[in-house]
Amino acid sequence: SFTERIIRGLQPNDYLGEILALRYAEAEFCRYTNDPVSTEWVKDPERIVEEIEATGKSLVDCDEKALFMATLARQVGREAEFVTVGFGAPGHYSHVFTRVKEPKSGLWILCDSVAGTTERRMRDRVSTYQFWRID
Repeated sequence: SFTERIIRGLQPNDYLGEILALRYAEAEFCRYTNDPVSTEWVKDPERIVEEIEATGKSLVDCDEKALFMATLARQVGREAEFVTVGFGAPGHYSHVFTRVKEPKSGLWILCDSVAGTTERRMRDRVSTYQFWRID
């Protein structure tokens, strides 16, 4: 499977390595773009993999990136949650990403390739947030 190809070369029980490899693959193969004006599109993870395998990339927005990352993480047995965030008035959300639990340490790893290398700055600007457990 797509997920197995990503982690195949890692050492057994390197859970953090798995999470980071999956995050890197999601960032590498999923190019962020906005949905069309006044339209909410959501591609399912299977469609995203099909596009990656056919063209090398899939064009997705933040909710599709979050769903894809959560799916990859769950496929290797990791707990994952969606995090909706807003940067203005409390209760107004404008972005979503995934966080994945590293089982040895119990730490949650933020996986937001939209923010890229500015994840920390993005996190510091958050004024409202909510976690959504994936069962």
